[in-house]
Amino acid sequence: MGISKWSGLCMIALMAIAPCSAQHKFPLRSGEWVFTSPATGTDQTLFCLNDELWEKGLTQNPVCTIQELSVSGTGASYTMNCPAKAFQMKGQVTMSFDGMEHMTSNSVMEMTVNGKTTKMSIQGDYRWKGLTCSPNDVNMRAKTR
Repeated sequence: MGISKWSGLCMIALMAIAPCSAQHKFPLRSGEWVFTSPATGTDQTLFCLNDELWEKGLTQNPVCTIQELSVSGTGASYTMNCPAKAFQMKGQVTMSFDGMEHMTSNSVMEMTVNGKTTKMSIQGDYRWKGLTCSPNDVNMRAKTR
C-alpha cells in the first residue's frame, strides 16, 4: 500500500482519536487545536474541540465504535473498532494530558486491507491554538456537510 493510502487511513484513525478520547465534557481548553503526527509527515490538521464536539465524537461517530473508555485527570484510554467497507481497523488508544493546552496520543492499530493485516503505531501531538475555530477545522467541515 502506498504512503498516500496509509496517510489517508491514518487520518480516519486520527479523526476518531481526536474527539473520542475522554469524558462527556472536554477536559482541556476548548477551541482550535493543531494536530501533528509522524504518520502524516509534516502536515498539520486543525481540530475544533469543545464539549459539544467531544460528546458527539464519543456517541455519534459513524465509522468507529469506542469501548473500554477510561479517563483520569492526566489522560484517557479506550479501544476502537472501525469496520469500514474497504478495510477494518481496531486497536488501543492512549492519550496523555500535559496541562490544559497540550496532549499527546499513542495508538496501536491492526489494519486489515484485502485480507492482509498490518500492525501500526500512530503517535500524535495536539497543541491548543486559540479560542476561535476555523471553518477549515476537520470537525467544522464535517458539521457543515
